[in-house]
Amino acid sequence: MGKEMPLAALRPGEKAIVAALPNARPHLARLLAFGILPGTAVEVLQTFPVYVVAIGHTRLAIDKEIASTVLVDRSGAGR
Repeated sequence: MGKEMPLAALRPGEKAIVAALPNARPHLARLLAFGILPGTAVEVLQTFPVYVVAIGHTRLAIDKEIASTVLVDRSGAGR
């Protein structure tokens, strides 16, 4: 596996695979409800004023605090 980084470190157009989720229950429950799981491919569409990510055909807006807790791996995700 490549170097993991926070989802918030990605720029619009970059793709990655979710590597790890936060342990904090409020954030974890929300992410799981939206289908963000380890191994899920995500693409950052927007970073301001909120992060908008594509997960398959779903578009999801999350705040920077949550985006900073999701660890992703860009290797193997395509560009």
